[in-house]
Amino acid sequence: MGPMDTVTLKLDRRQIQKLRARAAAAGRSQAAIVRDLIDRHLSGGQPSLHDRAQDLCGSVNAAPDTSTRTLKGYGRD
Repeated sequence: MGPMDTVTLKLDRRQIQKLRARAAAAGRSQAAIVRDLIDRHLSGGQPSLHDRAQDLCGSVNAAPDTSTRTLKGYGRD
């Protein structure tokens, strides 16, 4: 990312609270969240499922062997 210009936004309290909460949940700055949202909006495309659920990634605890356990009878006719 190259040099950046500064832009001032006027947001209502509800928007500021949501922005702060999203930034805290993602462990990112408020500016980074705003840049991502603007990029997504201006690109005109739909966000991917990963983009939409990114804040949930890694938030579910599962059994340690979930991806390595053998499945009896799996793949047999």
